[in-house]
Amino acid sequence: MNEINFLCPAKLNLDLKVLGKRADGMHEIQTQFQLIDLYDEMQIKKNDTKSIQVKTNAGNSIEGEKNIVFKAITALSNHAQRDLCCDVDIDKKIPMGGGLGGGSSNAAGALIGLNKLFDLQVSSSELMSIGQDLGADVPFFIYGKNAQAFGIGEKFTENKIASQEKYLLLHPNIHSSTKDMFLQWDELSDVSQRSILDKEKNSFLPLFLKNNHEVQFLFKESVNSSYPRLSGTGSTIFYAYKKLKEIEKTFKKIPTKWRHSFCEPLQCSPLLKYLT
Repeated sequence: MNEINFLCPAKLNLDLKVLGKRADGMHEIQTQFQLIDLYDEMQIKKNDTKSIQVKTNAGNSIEGEKNIVFKAITALSNHAQRDLCCDVDIDKKIPMGGGLGGGSSNAAGALIGLNKLFDLQVSSSELMSIGQDLGADVPFFIYGKNAQAFGIGEKFTENKIASQEKYLLLHPNIHSSTKDMFLQWDELSDVSQRSILDKEKNSFLPLFLKNNHEVQFLFKESVNSSYPRLSGTGSTIFYAYKKLKEIEKTFKKIPTKWRHSFCEPLQCSPLLKYLT
């Protein structure tokens, strides 16, 4: 086998609670992950150039060493103690900075794909350990099943009940920085944090709305007809529904410059079939 092609799925955070900050600066969270059928496409080919090349359709700002996939390949190469020379092409369809885990899913896909392509025989638990150093969501995408996550997002309890809901995703032209959102959370008083935890499904929603007035307007307009939620630290807003008529009014209020996606839930990741 000289090449492998696969899909890297997105995820939604159906809820997200920030429970505290650890001594190492990481945050304890509780979240419910739901995989959805929105994918980046990835191709990995072995090469003879003794180098790692990572290219995307999203411009050079996330190519080469700047891409988390490059870091994932380097980390796995160090773990396996061998060169993993390859060319990676990523066709990105998951919006960046949208709270859907596209970069983390790509990193997980690279670890799983390379493990298969080079027959490294690295276990899932080892891959998850490597992934944890790359990003908090990477272990979940290696785990590959809908789950409640705890700790810093690396401990899972599988949700075996298949979702009966579909999702409308709205993608504002906003890049929401996870790092910045956690910094803003840390600046809140203990009283404010406790109040948000009591009232909100997503701890970051009040902060995100305060930062983005156009989105705040949409929330006020649609909250009576359907319940909008924020995925991760933003910026993707989503609505769960069973029949399209439940969100028809909401759909008409979407600003024309925003992207949107209709997504179905996945019970497990297509990456799982490549795990040894």
